[in-house]
Amino acid sequence: MPAKADPYSSPSQKVLGLYCLLLFTGRSYTLPQLSRELRCSKQTVMRLVEQIGRSFGGEVESRLEKGTRVYWMPGPKVTPRAALSAEDIQQLELCRGMVLHLLPEGIREQARHAIAKAATLLADQGERDQAFAPVAVAGFKGRIDYTPHQEHLAALIAAIRGKGVCEVTYHAPNNPQPRTYAFAPQRLVAYREALYVTGWRVADEGAARPLRSIMLAVHRLHGVRAQSRAFGMEPRGGERAELFGLMEGEPFRGKVKFHKDVAAYVAERIWSEDQKITRYKNGNVLLEFTARSMPEVVSWVLSFGSGAKALAPGELVARVAGEVRALGRAYG
Repeated sequence: MPAKADPYSSPSQKVLGLYCLLLFTGRSYTLPQLSRELRCSKQTVMRLVEQIGRSFGGEVESRLEKGTRVYWMPGPKVTPRAALSAEDIQQLELCRGMVLHLLPEGIREQARHAIAKAATLLADQGERDQAFAPVAVAGFKGRIDYTPHQEHLAALIAAIRGKGVCEVTYHAPNNPQPRTYAFAPQRLVAYREALYVTGWRVADEGAARPLRSIMLAVHRLHGVRAQSRAFGMEPRGGERAELFGLMEGEPFRGKVKFHKDVAAYVAERIWSEDQKITRYKNGNVLLEFTARSMPEVVSWVLSFGSGAKALAPGELVARVAGEVRALGRAYG
């Protein structure tokens, strides 16, 4: 059961959040997805669904899709009049500011114009200056310039929306030359100052038969061309567990001990949804967590230098120790 990590959200706020999520997005959601979105148990979600019918006069409908029950609300027959506040626009600007450095200039402009159009729905037009007052800026290091990839991103987004297949030319770091193949994109992912796209490598001809799931770095794409073929599989991202690492692999349980000098940094953050932190009297901490990518954990542990010591599993300890020995030889 998901942790009740939102102690400041009242029952009335949660039922309103569920109502807005179902009514305004026009999407259908599984019970686990709603549980994650609202940060509460599945039982609580079911109570909120019942309360919507009593309190809002609207009915949440459900149906079975491929053996899984999904919930949604039909759209209103008459388009409602919507009014935004300055705080609503500020929230949109906050989100835009946090990811602005990852976007090509053209998409930045599209986002800016879209939010500017939303400002026409302000209940008080005199609040426009307040609504667009800067509230956030993103810090970064090692930024990638995605301007040359704007057309690639546009093609990927169109394919994701239309559940289509693309012919992509991709240059992986370990390959001497770029390779071209059929790819069905399903999600864009922002991770550590870079953009990735997850999806399926599919058969190059005929029906778009899935071969294997893959993740591509957008900046390594040399070409993206839409095909006329469709891809019917639904993305798996809605059920993706919050584990350490971006790259998909066999999950494993890691244990790392951290020196008191970096203990506060480690203890203040969530590294996996099932993590456990043990604090010692001398200020050190032990972190137990679940990860999906061994190379990423190795790199992360090494980034703390002598402030971190891998304890488990054995493979992690061996890989970190091997890298430390190699560093010793490089600087010896």
